[in-house]
Amino acid sequence: MNAKLLKVLKWTAIVVICLVVVYTVLLVVSGIKLSNAYAEVKKSGRPMTIEEIIPKQVSDEDNAALLYKSAVLLLNSGGVFWKVITPEEFPGTNHDAVIKFLADKNVVTALGLIKDAADKPAYRYDLDYTKGAGMLLPHISAFRSIQRLLAIRAKVEAERGDYGSAWKTIMIGYKTADTLHNEPVLISQLLRIAMFEVIDQVAGDLAKISPPNDVQADALTVVIKQFADDNTMVVAMDSERFLMGEWAFRQPAAELAKLGDASDVPVLQLVLNYVMFCKPGRQFMHVSYLRIMNDVTNFMKSPWWEENISTCSKIEKNIPRWDILSRLLVPHLGKCKIKHAVHMARVRVSQTAFSLMRHKLAHGKFPATLVECDAKFLPGQPVDPFSGKPLVYRQEGNGFILYSIGANSKDDGGKPEPRGELTAEVKEKKEWDLMWKYEGK
Repeated sequence: MNAKLLKVLKWTAIVVICLVVVYTVLLVVSGIKLSNAYAEVKKSGRPMTIEEIIPKQVSDEDNAALLYKSAVLLLNSGGVFWKVITPEEFPGTNHDAVIKFLADKNVVTALGLIKDAADKPAYRYDLDYTKGAGMLLPHISAFRSIQRLLAIRAKVEAERGDYGSAWKTIMIGYKTADTLHNEPVLISQLLRIAMFEVIDQVAGDLAKISPPNDVQADALTVVIKQFADDNTMVVAMDSERFLMGEWAFRQPAAELAKLGDASDVPVLQLVLNYVMFCKPGRQFMHVSYLRIMNDVTNFMKSPWWEENISTCSKIEKNIPRWDILSRLLVPHLGKCKIKHAVHMARVRVSQTAFSLMRHKLAHGKFPATLVECDAKFLPGQPVDPFSGKPLVYRQEGNGFILYSIGANSKDDGGKPEPRGELTAEVKEKKEWDLMWKYEGK
């Protein structure tokens, strides 16, 4: 063997040994950091396994999910019409078709099942949480369509002057939206928010025509109070950590390496990806991800007036540029935070509005201020999530105007939120308040 070959072999061996030493050191260091990161998550009081937040098993007798499934099967038997009609379009060109559809025997039976489901004490849809990002959510689109159908039914009942039935349908709608309360999936919680908004808008419109009586208003405030739990989005973020994060970090390095293979020099990029996603690289990214998600849950726990979009930007900027996985896995914080804050504002406005109506029924007139509202109906002043101050309230004629200042954190004087399709500019400025206006009789 010649001297040149021996020299090459010698230096090759040295390089290999150095790489093994470096790899081993990185593996040990990243492993220690990962253990410490998990300890930080545990210390902050967050769940450590998905089993801690998955809803408990419930008996078939108590499980609303089975009735909802039966209702959907009946509705689907009549085609897709129930999935394409929306409350915004009613009344409209499809007015007669909607009336005919609601009178169909299967639809009447399905709506009866939905009512029974809304009254059930528990709900658990069997989801396969082990699938991670591949988990199927077949019930999501069905729930969205069910809520629209309930909103349309309430509008039809109001149109024919059957206001008592309309309020009963609205009650079913609120209960149906809250069905997803304990489902620890981000999409489910965002849908729950959207479902509340759909039925709440119809409730506000109906109150202008025929306000609820005391019994109805009492029942409405009780069911709306169920939405006041603002911990649901925090639990959803914990779920994201398990379903997306922990699932992703369990995937083989070869699969993860494909995520970043989009360079002008594919071969070089592929090599880089394999280096990044080898075990030490994955563990360093895992550490980064856990710390970021810990910040995310703390961010979601804090009210908007304390932790707003600027905090969100800081969290997102703190994601290291090399941490490809966290950039892919961390949810869009700004949108989630705003949606949740808007939802909490709507809940507090609606609950307060019905409490004010109960006060008038009991005392003959609306209170001059929220402080003067009968404590039996409104214990304490509801806080605006966007200002940290009480909701804005004032009497107007025989009625009142009540609102949250909304996502632009500016009092627009009770300017109503526009409905329908909005331009990007209007959406960006958000120059409106989240309001409830009641003109009285």
